Amino acid sequence: MRGLQATCFHETDPELSLWRRAGVEGLGTLLLVLAGSGAGISASRLFAATPGLVVPLVALALAGALVALIVALGSVSGGHFNPLITMLQWLAGERATLCTAAYVAAQLVGGVLGGLIAASIWQALTAGGAALGWHGIVSELVATAGLMLVVFGCARGNRADTGPFAVGAWLVAGIMATPTTSYANPAVVLGAIVTAGPLALSADSALSYVLGEVAGALIALLAIMAFFPKSEVVA
Repeated sequence: MRGLQATCFHETDPELSLWRRAGVEGLGTLLLVLAGSGAGISASRLFAATPGLVVPLVALALAGALVALIVALGSVSGGHFNPLITMLQWLAGERATLCTAAYVAAQLVGGVLGGLIAASIWQALTAGGAALGWHGIVSELVATAGLMLVVFGCARGNRADTGPFAVGAWLVAGIMATPTTSYANPAVVLGAIVTAGPLALSADSALSYVLGEVAGALIALLAIMAFFPKSEVVA
């Protein structure tokens, strides 16, 4: 691909290895579909009597996820997460054929995986009843992995000014899309043990949530190390 001045929806470094750029496209598409699909399942359960609320809530989750993912991952791949954007760039002469094929393949695979993961974590809610307990571990794993990818993607993409905005946007999507409502923070889980109201958790649920969060953070670290150029160590 020919060199391009950094613009929206073009990667910052076109010389970065194709497998990294395509991998980020697949990962971002996975998280986008997961957020939209999960939010749709959540909204349809919560508002079965008022189905007109489902579409606006899904739109909010998708918008939040998309903003967060473009800000966090766009420096590596351009942040397409949509084969149509990639293909139109190819038709416009802005992207090479091999790169286009790799991006589109990764996006399609990511979309399928995102839908499957969303369905599986919501099936756990049916199995676990009203209290998720140990069934919440996968939900918190997914929520935390997504959050950590946004945090470190912004950090390594030099998005200092937009990082907090991206994190907030992702949390809107994560809260709506996951059955545990995306605690994604062991400190919040600890506080939830001793509080009251909708945030409150039992000790058993809290332990499973923390285990899921730790696992999700480690998975996110592996993805960051694989797909993002290494940043300098802060003294």
